[in-house]
Amino acid sequence: MEWYHVWNAEYINHKQEHDLGVIEPEECLACEICNPIEREVSAAFKKFWDALFKFEDTILMYNNVTHKELLNLLSMDNREREDTIHKGKCRNIVDRIIESIRYRQQPKMKEKGLRIIIVVIVRDCIEGNLENEVFDRLIGCPEIMKHGYILEDWDVENRFQKFWDWYNTILENEMKAIHVKKLAMKLFRDLLYEETEDLLRKEEVIELLLQIEYQNRCETDTQEGGDAWIRYVSKVRQRFIDTKQFTREPEDPESDSPESYELEDSDGSIHYEIKIEDDVEWTVESLKRKIEEMGGRFTDKDIQRMWDLRIRIELILTEDFLGTFFELMRLSDEKLKDEINEWLTKETLICGNCRNRKNRENKKIQDKQ
Repeated sequence: MEWYHVWNAEYINHKQEHDLGVIEPEECLACEICNPIEREVSAAFKKFWDALFKFEDTILMYNNVTHKELLNLLSMDNREREDTIHKGKCRNIVDRIIESIRYRQQPKMKEKGLRIIIVVIVRDCIEGNLENEVFDRLIGCPEIMKHGYILEDWDVENRFQKFWDWYNTILENEMKAIHVKKLAMKLFRDLLYEETEDLLRKEEVIELLLQIEYQNRCETDTQEGGDAWIRYVSKVRQRFIDTKQFTREPEDPESDSPESYELEDSDGSIHYEIKIEDDVEWTVESLKRKIEEMGGRFTDKDIQRMWDLRIRIELILTEDFLGTFFELMRLSDEKLKDEINEWLTKETLICGNCRNRKNRENKKIQDKQ
């Protein structure tokens, strides 16, 4: 799960606020003190929890938020759940369920994998009473093992419909997509798993478009037709990127982080990311310049890894952090996050005034903004 280390650090910070006697600590969905179980959990919840454990055995503890949001999810119509799993009501409810759970360690599944599994458990295990069928189909599933999540058929079909509706709008000279060949859905599904620009190869997009039948199709053996197909392939590939595999609209720059947002060019492609901290705007480039001013010498990749840790810039710009990062930077991303999370717990504490995490030694290098 991508944000586990952030949530875990926030949980530890929050518990320290309780220990310090803070009357109104910042919200923490996973806090069992703020969100105690108010009544005996329902039979449906017990069924949900047992099923979820079979897929993700790192889950440790639930609270009233988990229980309440599951009931909210059960109250939704299945079609509405499927339509809003990536953005909207279902996404918001499921995200609160995931964030309210305490985990023993870094979960094995990606966050998006847990979202889909939770919806499948609600629909098929609780409402459909098909636990055995679901377990046989999904436990040990190669797609989950490889990608950390699975694409359900209904999700692929919903996304393909979005692709299909859009695709006909870019075709030129009365050319129209009219029929999908059998292999097209498999190719489309494979492309949905290619989540980065580097992995999304033009050759795979071409294969997909060749599995579609057209009316008034332009031929590739003419200059005009060849140029048109080059444009189609480029636009389709970019559409996968801009819509995050058809889970959002390109003009809807939904952030992946609670602490940052992305700026986009006019065509919807991501340009760069900004983080706001203490009314100061930071980018990866400005962070790099600041570290260089301090005498730090790290590669662009190292700076990006620091940024991706999603901790306060104020903490990054300390001798303690940079020294620790230098010692740990040869670790894998997952191991690095775990070690930095441990460093946060040991070497920082909550400031009683601003409630932000501060270095215990107060070796702050950053100039006051």
